[in-house]
Amino acid sequence: MVAIGERIDVAAATAHDNFRLSMMMLSWSAAALAALSFVLAIGFARHRLLLLATVLAAAVAARIDGDARALQAMFAFAPVLLLIAAVMPEARWRTRRNAAWLLLFAFALLMTLHAPAHVVTALDEFLIALWPGTDAGRGAMAMVLLAAVVCLLRWIVRGTVAELTASLALLAFGCALALLHDVERSLFALTVCGFLIVLGLLYGAYRMAFVDALSGLRNRRALDEAMERLSGIYAIAMVDIDHFKSFNDTHGHAAGDVVLREVAARLRRHAGAAPYRYGGEEFCIVFEDGAVERADDLLEAVRVAIEAHAIRIRPIGRDGKPGKPKDVKVTASFGVADRSEKCKTPKDVISAADKALYKAKAAGRNRVIRA
Repeated sequence: MVAIGERIDVAAATAHDNFRLSMMMLSWSAAALAALSFVLAIGFARHRLLLLATVLAAAVAARIDGDARALQAMFAFAPVLLLIAAVMPEARWRTRRNAAWLLLFAFALLMTLHAPAHVVTALDEFLIALWPGTDAGRGAMAMVLLAAVVCLLRWIVRGTVAELTASLALLAFGCALALLHDVERSLFALTVCGFLIVLGLLYGAYRMAFVDALSGLRNRRALDEAMERLSGIYAIAMVDIDHFKSFNDTHGHAAGDVVLREVAARLRRHAGAAPYRYGGEEFCIVFEDGAVERADDLLEAVRVAIEAHAIRIRPIGRDGKPGKPKDVKVTASFGVADRSEKCKTPKDVISAADKALYKAKAAGRNRVIRA
């Protein structure tokens, strides 16, 4: 019996040590990700995410400290701060509204340390009223979920990565508030919140560096990176929208932007390879592996798709105001070249494809010419 009791004690001690180790790792992870999200948000000037990271850092500190008063205050103040941060428009850092939010955050910290108990209790009762029950965490979660919905709707309208990141991070933060009395799960949810902010900021930075904002295609820098990795058999096509300058002069640059986006969509859908925005009205398509043999057919399919597609624009009138919407059609010219003994490097292949493109334009445009 003594041996059995000793084994039980050893098992209990081992489980306790494992739990302490798990909690230590979660605490360090949550703190590190909160700090990293704060630094990255400053570096990339994402002010809504910076406000969220600020609240996250305070929440992680309170959760790790474990003080009952600090946790109760977090229930009370964090949802309000996050909802205000979600509703505020994204703006440069030095604005009155951001200064007001920081003052509110400082006030919340002060109240956390020194507010009379009945003040925090009154706020908890308000949160309980939002989600009837005995736990203020559900009401706090409801407010944070409302903030997440605001950011999600803004992402649907504008399509910005930062707003999607904020909505997902707020969902994780809301879960942390709902689980605040479960130390391990709430720390895990806060860790996920920090991870989502960091991931969203890094992905946003990648898009800024390698994705063309107008067309949604990979940009010239991404093409240069791809060129360094090209080897074996490949083909490169250069694409130019016909008479694009005169189109811009006639219909306005806003209509020209619509055309660029629509042509990019046709390239993405029909090219069967990786399309890039080369610059201006020019695009580049890189064919590798099995797509090389089908390059001519694929380019012809793209050409036909561009020619057949009706594009809805609002041309600019003589008075400088947008006119009535109307459908227009555009065409594109293509030059394509393979890697060969004469064109051994990607730079040589692009040059040959560019020459073939000029031949296509000289021959009447709206055609595919092979070097």
